[in-house]
Amino acid sequence: MNTFLKFFSIVFLFTYSVFCLAGQKVAQILNVQEEGIVLVDVSRGFVKIRGWDKDQVSLKGELDDTVKELIFKNKGHKTLIKIVTKGRRHWGDSSVLKLRVPENSRIRFKGVDTTFKLEELHNGVDGKTINGDLIIENVHKNIDVSSMSGSVKVIESSGRARVEVVNGSIDFSGTFSDVFLESMTGSIVADIENIDKLTIKNMSGETIIRGEINDDAYVHLNSVSGDIFYKDVGELNAECKIASQFGGKIKNMLTDDMPKMSMLSQNNLSFVSGNGSGKLIINTVTGSVSIEDIEGLDGLDGLDGLDGLEGLEGLDGLDVILVIKKDIDG
Repeated sequence: MNTFLKFFSIVFLFTYSVFCLAGQKVAQILNVQEEGIVLVDVSRGFVKIRGWDKDQVSLKGELDDTVKELIFKNKGHKTLIKIVTKGRRHWGDSSVLKLRVPENSRIRFKGVDTTFKLEELHNGVDGKTINGDLIIENVHKNIDVSSMSGSVKVIESSGRARVEVVNGSIDFSGTFSDVFLESMTGSIVADIENIDKLTIKNMSGETIIRGEINDDAYVHLNSVSGDIFYKDVGELNAECKIASQFGGKIKNMLTDDMPKMSMLSQNNLSFVSGNGSGKLIINTVTGSVSIEDIEGLDGLDGLDGLDGLEGLEGLDGLDVILVIKKDIDG
């Protein structure tokens, strides 16, 4: 009889902890490895992840009203935080969670209707959300993130970065060696410093890239329907290859080289500017391309109304200003 009562009590307590968490506040902590991996899986809500100098993961906040189970455990070098909800339908308040993790942890996250804010992390982050935003500040080493319908903001970070959005926008700044930014319909605004490799893909949104690139940098710019304005402050040192697939105009104000049109109405231009130490590749499907040297704001005529130009008052020290603008004539 005593054995039965003891077993019943354990089962009862376990069931209570699993099925009575919805809407409750939590405050838990785990000892973990300093350079481990932290996995975060929250389908709805707001999650803030911030690094600190302790070998612990701290979890505080309030759980989703539809939560069925909270999983918070670690095994070896991996720590898992996961919210399991009741079915696919959601109601009531969503989760609001604050995580403190070792600053040298590698963070991997995923969500659906989830906004993530990540701060003070030194070993990189990778993850995705469907409808939420991503705010990344003072994160270093590697950043690999995406959002379908949300926006991504990267601030004061460094290393290598890959950022992809579909309907949202990208606001990007920091010191990076290798950057890949892609948007289907949203805008891209980026401030870069001393970059070695830059790849931009924007289907139909507006793009502004400003800052410094190294002399031997590799820059690849892609647009479908947007016109591309590449405005260099100072001397451009690069081997340049420019193409507009369906007859868009190419205007070269750097050298005397002229574009050539193929039998398929494709405009192509290849030339070397300066010492040719870097590489510049520009491709557009239906848009036009303009490339030129500028001095001060006088070279920005004709771009009035484009979002993101407010920060261009001080051009001193900039190597390049790239503008991809949609519907120029509209």
